[in-house]
Amino acid sequence: MSEVHAVPDGIRSYGHTSGEVASRIFNEGVYDLQANITTLTPVFGAIGIDFLSAFGAAQTNHSKAVLELAGHYAATATAANDTAASYEGTDNRSAAALGAVGNGIEARP
Repeated sequence: MSEVHAVPDGIRSYGHTSGEVASRIFNEGVYDLQANITTLTPVFGAIGIDFLSAFGAAQTNHSKAVLELAGHYAATATAANDTAASYEGTDNRSAAALGAVGNGIEARP
């Protein structure tokens, strides 16, 4: 059997970083859509309405993909935190069980 050594605080740190990345991607993705459409509307005006409509649709699809990416990072953050808690819980339960066995051995005459 191979040996596994997990460092829950390290896993949590990775989760925290993933959460920060998710937040930044989300904020930039939302800003990108609004900024591009707002900036281009006065430039193209009524003449470029067809272009703006197509560009808006493309930007919307892009924003959906960016927000999906942010969602994946957020899910990774949650999974990392849950994994760290699971490792600690298993380790604590195993330590308690071994401690109980050790106490039982010490109690024997």
